[in-house]
Amino acid sequence: MDLPSLNLLRTFDAVGRRKSLRVAADELRLTESAVTQDIRDLEEQLGLSLFVRQPPQISFTPEGAHYHQAVAAAFADLRTATQELLAPASSSPLRFHAIPYVATEVVGPMLGDFLNDWPGVRVELEGHRRTPDLQTGEADVSIRYGFNIPDQAIPLARTSCTLVCGPSILSEVRADPPGAFERFPAYSMAGYADLWQRWTEAQEWDVTPTELITLNRYRELLVAASRGGLTLGLLPIITPMLESGELVVPFPDRIIPLGALSLSVRDAVRYRPEVVALVPWLRKLFQGYVQRTDEFFSSLAVK
Repeated sequence: MDLPSLNLLRTFDAVGRRKSLRVAADELRLTESAVTQDIRDLEEQLGLSLFVRQPPQISFTPEGAHYHQAVAAAFADLRTATQELLAPASSSPLRFHAIPYVATEVVGPMLGDFLNDWPGVRVELEGHRRTPDLQTGEADVSIRYGFNIPDQAIPLARTSCTLVCGPSILSEVRADPPGAFERFPAYSMAGYADLWQRWTEAQEWDVTPTELITLNRYRELLVAASRGGLTLGLLPIITPMLESGELVVPFPDRIIPLGALSLSVRDAVRYRPEVVALVPWLRKLFQGYVQRTDEFFSSLAVK
């Protein structure tokens, strides 16, 4: 017979390494039922059983263990050959751009986890507001925020905003929002002052902060608000500050949609192995923020 398909062997290799259908499915970004079907198809083609299934555990049959040694070695050879083939292109650092808050507070602290799986890869992470020109090589990958997702960009997370404030003024803001806008400092990012009007109009409020203090860095703005001020919090990326109690949400039901975070990749590096791996890693990272945000606001509803 001809060799089984590469996809079936790849699934077999993952299940063999992980000893779990669910974990293998996560690695391959497939459903558990799809992984199960791949294993059944492979066993049918070979005419023998490869695994002993005793849920929740899964283990090799003697034939499966012997076959997996050969399959795993073959995939290791393929990985090595691919890395050697692409070594000249991959030897330069990966230039990673993100808006500043995302670079320092979201991606930066977690990037080491990704690099643990790619020890030979160097990454230069830069956080600045100016959008780089990927096609001229100003950056290789770029996380961008905007009201629309650019063509060919990869969605990471839909964003929204709501009013947040320091814990010390929570009760006063809830009791008298117009008065709070007059008594407490309100902060805005430079170039985004119109977001306040957008948010208050969505609430059908006639009042907006009379004076805005403009800052250039979002982290500094959030810290300032946490000390007795008001600002608009961009969800899901500020959720850790809500979870810690540094910032609080006076009106959890007053959230408006506000654009999206997306990933753009330079064509010349799109198929570098580390970039191919980086894309799902980033999507999983940001979806984790989305899930935490949903859980946080659900907990407020319960209270």
